[in-house]
Amino acid sequence: MRVSSSVYQLQWLSALRRQQADLGAIQQQVSSGRRISTAADDPAGAAQAQLLQQGLDRLENYSANSQTASRRLGLEESALAQASDALNRVRELAIQAANGTQTEASRSAIAAEATELLSSLISTANAQDGEGRYLFAGNAVQLQPFTASASGVLYAGDTGTRVQQVADGQTVQEGDPGSAVFMQIPSGNGTYVLSAGAANQGTAFWSSAIVSNPAVVPGGAYTLTLTASAVPGDPPVWIASNGGVVTGSPTLIDSQGATITLGGTPAVGDTFTVGPSRFQDVFKTVQDFITALGTSTSSPTGRASFQNQMNSSLQNLDQALQFLSNTRSQVGARLSTIDRQVESNADVKLELTTSLSGIRDLDYATAISQLELRLTSLEAAQKAYARTQSFSLFDVL
Repeated sequence: MRVSSSVYQLQWLSALRRQQADLGAIQQQVSSGRRISTAADDPAGAAQAQLLQQGLDRLENYSANSQTASRRLGLEESALAQASDALNRVRELAIQAANGTQTEASRSAIAAEATELLSSLISTANAQDGEGRYLFAGNAVQLQPFTASASGVLYAGDTGTRVQQVADGQTVQEGDPGSAVFMQIPSGNGTYVLSAGAANQGTAFWSSAIVSNPAVVPGGAYTLTLTASAVPGDPPVWIASNGGVVTGSPTLIDSQGATITLGGTPAVGDTFTVGPSRFQDVFKTVQDFITALGTSTSSPTGRASFQNQMNSSLQNLDQALQFLSNTRSQVGARLSTIDRQVESNADVKLELTTSLSGIRDLDYATAISQLELRLTSLEAAQKAYARTQSFSLFDVL
């Protein structure tokens, strides 16, 4: 069989190209630090690495979501703290105003400060997150939620809540709508509201209104009327308009789960209405206090009416402060959830990164040894080819 010199040359060139390709592949691995650059390098490893990388990408998204939610919740908590401070100051003013030594001028000064605090409270409720989005507008983040009007403070946001996914199967609410935070606060003591009759002639005012038995408090409103006793010489008694049992004395009323303590002296015919607690916005609570400061106290009945209004304001302010405190607790719980999830995600990320590195990253010691070996092999092959490419059968004849 005849074998020409060109066949040997082609075989040599093919072998050199293979060695150069292998060398180039190792050089690429060393320069990139990756054992797997394409799926062809290790199909099974590449598929597993892709799954691990997808997990890491999800964790990156969760990290960004956690930062966003944590920042907005932190701003909300700060706004709620400011609102609580303002309400605490209003409460201090209410206690101060209820003091019998206050004059009309001093109450006017108190009303001026309370008006400023109301404006501050509205501004706090319209707080933004630094990106032009309102914290308490629900999902309508571009719309200013609260606006003062002649009829009171109006809410223009919605009732939606925004959530962020911070882990597989784990979401966190990143804010609360203003309708839930500032507009839906139970009035009175949270169960019922007590109000004195406008036509009362006595000097009685309620000083305490508590719930002694929530299970028997009626759902509707009823009126308590002080009525002369049917027994001559006995003190007058309170009669409930709904026929409920009333016990006690003219200044201590136990009626259908409500225990009411009165100050002053009620007159026969005076009334107090017990109505179910309703939602009331915090702005109306402050405005009612400001309005009550203008009540004339020049007469005993006027002073009693003023005291009733102050007690109602204090009760509503306590409800608002408790409500804001509960909301702050919920915000704090969400922040704690995010912190715990961030730590958990960091642990998962470390595990995924370690696994991905073991599959995809290069063992430099082994790779460099192979690189040196292939360099030596290629150099030897090139020298051998250079020496043999000019050989011919005629050289040995």
